[in-house]
Amino acid sequence: MMEGVLQLFSAWGAFGLMGTALLGFSIFFTLYYSDIQDREPFAMLVTILALTLCLSTVALFPVDIFLVSRVMDPLTGLRNEWATDEAINYIQMSVKIIYYIAYGLIAGFCFFWIPFAYFYFEELADESQTLIKRLWVSFRYTIFFVIVACTLLLTGLLMGPDRHEGIDLDLLRKLLTDLDGAGAMAFVTGVLALAGMIILVLYTAPGLSLLPLHLLAGSKALPSAHTSDFHVQLAVNRERQHAILRQYSPRRHFGGGGGAHQGMSERDRQAMSELAQEELLLEHRTRHIQRLRDSCFHRCHFIIRPVQILLGLLGAVLSFLLIGSIASTSIGQTNDDICGAPCGYIFSARDMPNPLNFALLKLSPYFPVDYVMIVMIILYIFCTTAKGLISLGIRILWVNLYKFRRHATPPQGLLAGTMLLMLSLAGLSYSLTMSVAPEYSMFGSQKYCNYTIPDTGVRDCSSQVSLIIPCHIGAPSGLCVPTVTSVTILKIILATPSLGVGFFYLQWSFLAMFLLALIYNLIRGCVNGFGVDPLDEGEDGEEDLEDMETRRLLQGNFESDDARRRTKRRGLLAVDKDDQTPKRQGYHETDQDQGQGQGQGQGLYRQQGQYDRQGYSQNPRAYYGTVGGARR
Repeated sequence: MMEGVLQLFSAWGAFGLMGTALLGFSIFFTLYYSDIQDREPFAMLVTILALTLCLSTVALFPVDIFLVSRVMDPLTGLRNEWATDEAINYIQMSVKIIYYIAYGLIAGFCFFWIPFAYFYFEELADESQTLIKRLWVSFRYTIFFVIVACTLLLTGLLMGPDRHEGIDLDLLRKLLTDLDGAGAMAFVTGVLALAGMIILVLYTAPGLSLLPLHLLAGSKALPSAHTSDFHVQLAVNRERQHAILRQYSPRRHFGGGGGAHQGMSERDRQAMSELAQEELLLEHRTRHIQRLRDSCFHRCHFIIRPVQILLGLLGAVLSFLLIGSIASTSIGQTNDDICGAPCGYIFSARDMPNPLNFALLKLSPYFPVDYVMIVMIILYIFCTTAKGLISLGIRILWVNLYKFRRHATPPQGLLAGTMLLMLSLAGLSYSLTMSVAPEYSMFGSQKYCNYTIPDTGVRDCSSQVSLIIPCHIGAPSGLCVPTVTSVTILKIILATPSLGVGFFYLQWSFLAMFLLALIYNLIRGCVNGFGVDPLDEGEDGEEDLEDMETRRLLQGNFESDDARRRTKRRGLLAVDKDDQTPKRQGYHETDQDQGQGQGQGQGLYRQQGQYDRQGYSQNPRAYYGTVGGARR
């Protein structure tokens, strides 16, 4: 018994260290992708906690395997002396409690906290609301997700589990007797995992091909001519502004911060507005190139590049190993003769080659080597999912809702991306257990003696060492102990076989999506080059949020809630609630001589962290009007 307690403490100690590392990873991931100009504390806290929870839940998987692997003595194929039924129940109960708490919290984040944080951030745009009213409105919108969760729980309670009378395996028959009472939570967990499998198909499968290709190809070189070209375009742009402004004489307003031009035609106002926007975009791109050239990555490129190539090679090998393992298991499920579709395609074939399953079985006696390997697989799948999010964006069909970009993801996009990542990791629990490494996931490194002395009925393989074989789903239930993870997944599939059928076909969809994405990326790389363009700012050529909001400031309109919220936080404007006229804060007047000498509207410069355009009045619409809206 004491030996079992020591095994338990060592496993939970390693899990605690890994949980701390995953917390640090979640903080880094959130800070790296969140918008540096619009970080909302509550949304960031929810994101960090949700990512840490889901990653830690998946990281609990190898701890579960380690604990059951120590039950059997690999030399005799029999249980260790300390592995009594009482000790095994105690160990598995501790894992089961942690799993129930973790999956309950995951459901809470998916159905309450993430939607609540999303709607709370949306309400920040309305400055007239009090904190209590903002919380109430956010909760009112979140009720819909709570109703969905309650509906799933009631469906699980009212849905009677199938009994599968034709099953003749000891382990599955034992599980069928324990289905009553666990249907509700198992059904909710299964629905979340099924939604996660859809995310794996849509984002992780393309990411498995994209990430290694981009690591191997690296970034394209920065063209030396770009900066000079932008400077020439800026000079031409400002000269065109001068040419228009020289046609009109400036008229000073009493107490104003600049001058408005008398009689400026609508055509010239429209041209000036477009030139001002073009000037901002050119200046942004010039700064962007300079930041890239001054970055540590660019300076240390020759040191980082070999590491990128090595990681790309390892990623390519791991991607093909994952695809090969899933394909092998899927073929085995198709040819399996346990029960087929009525049982949710439970896998039992032991003769199908599975490279990752074989490698993990060989490494499992050398804990924590297998622990590190499985955690690296989990993190790699997480990174490929994030790569898919970055490349495809958060979208519904063809509608792109949010861009997932470094230091430029809005809080709503970060919360929506966190929801997708959480669901993908929930689906990963099924994929690891039933597809990637089924035998390792169910029994770890356990081996049992498959020989009974005829006269005594006692198992003894001391003279028949070759009959000490790895445990599998058809092994005697009194010897081999399954992991809590595999038992949970099997209960979900046995209770609701339709979910198992959905998992099965989504696995094939995952393989098809990977092949399509790989072919597409190879063809596109041959045409456009495989390297990542460092100047690529998205398919729409968007400028960063600071310049976007400055553009809105120049246009004098605030069409989006995000624009008002971000601009208010940075202190650029104070918007009058009555007339909605934007007014500059901290405006620094320039004297008339400086305004006339340098030219009204020439250039863009930063003063005390704010944009300040020389010679413009407090309401820029007097100069430029609006673009795409009503003209003055």
